[in-house]
Amino acid sequence: MISVIIVNYGSARQTERAVDSVLKSGTEIEIVVVDNTCTAVEREALDGMRRTYGFGLILNDKNVGFAKACNQAFACSKGDYVFLLNPDAFVMPSCLRILRDFLENVPAAGSASPQVYWDDEMRYFFPRYTLPSPSMDFCVRLASLSRTFRTIYSLLERRKNLKLWKSSAPFEVNNLHGGAVMLRRSAVERAGGLFDERFFLFYEDTDLFLRLRKRGYRLYTVPGARAVHNYSHSEKKIEIMSKTGRLYYEKHFCRSFLLRISSLLPEGPMEGGYHDYGTWSAPPSFPVPYALPDNYLFEWSPNPLFVPSIGCFGKGQRFDLSSQVWDLLDNGRYYIRLTPPSCGTLRHTTGFWRKEA
Repeated sequence: MISVIIVNYGSARQTERAVDSVLKSGTEIEIVVVDNTCTAVEREALDGMRRTYGFGLILNDKNVGFAKACNQAFACSKGDYVFLLNPDAFVMPSCLRILRDFLENVPAAGSASPQVYWDDEMRYFFPRYTLPSPSMDFCVRLASLSRTFRTIYSLLERRKNLKLWKSSAPFEVNNLHGGAVMLRRSAVERAGGLFDERFFLFYEDTDLFLRLRKRGYRLYTVPGARAVHNYSHSEKKIEIMSKTGRLYYEKHFCRSFLLRISSLLPEGPMEGGYHDYGTWSAPPSFPVPYALPDNYLFEWSPNPLFVPSIGCFGKGQRFDLSSQVWDLLDNGRYYIRLTPPSCGTLRHTTGFWRKEA
């Protein structure tokens, strides 16, 4: 059996869509929803869903954090496999079955995630996530100081994304997308349990994946399984990630000599080489370089290093950002890159634009 865990926080309508999607999986499942909203309106909506869909419901008296809420559901769930699904995400009908079958056939795998898309049309691919580490931190610091190193490092990370976005066969990775991921319960228990509750929000999944790898388990992406995560981007989330990211580094790499070296390096502005595409109050449209109109890769990122970046393959003389993606973005500054859709290219056009709706 598969236990599906969903944590609700002011998102009852999205939670219903998530629940409905997993019920169409055609396999034996149980669903546990945990509410951290603590409002009468949300609880009334969730209770109505519970009667309709028959899932387990845990109502917290306060927002205990994402990690603790997941642990509550994990403790009362019974499945040999556990699927974590964000309320703003949903799965394709065969997703859970494909992931479960993969884990059953690969005993060394502790966790597996589907190919994840940003938009409902499944055109925008989520990235392959690099495991945060002292070496990654060192590279980011160097990239801020050297435009040449920034270009090389960023394009090397792009090659990893292209492998994910073009692959049809499962492959091993060192980190996974935590918004839609399946876990082997026995592996989680051997790794010390589901989430460290010191991570109120963000990095709790990265911490788990690192613990799984330290116990000898492998992590895989299975492109045959597909899910959509309508992640909404905001500066507030970046601030929370930065805070919990420091906790993650303190927990796992507090004695790292390389991390100490990185802390001594100045942090550069990562400026130069970016075309200014202006300020937009509606979904922007970007010109495609004359050499690329037949086939290109468009990338979006909140930072100039393009790590992480979301990708979309396109054709034609212009790339129009979808209205759904536009609606998922707060006002702010964002970066785009246009390249040939091949792993070996160094040709690229980069720029930034601002949303002020």
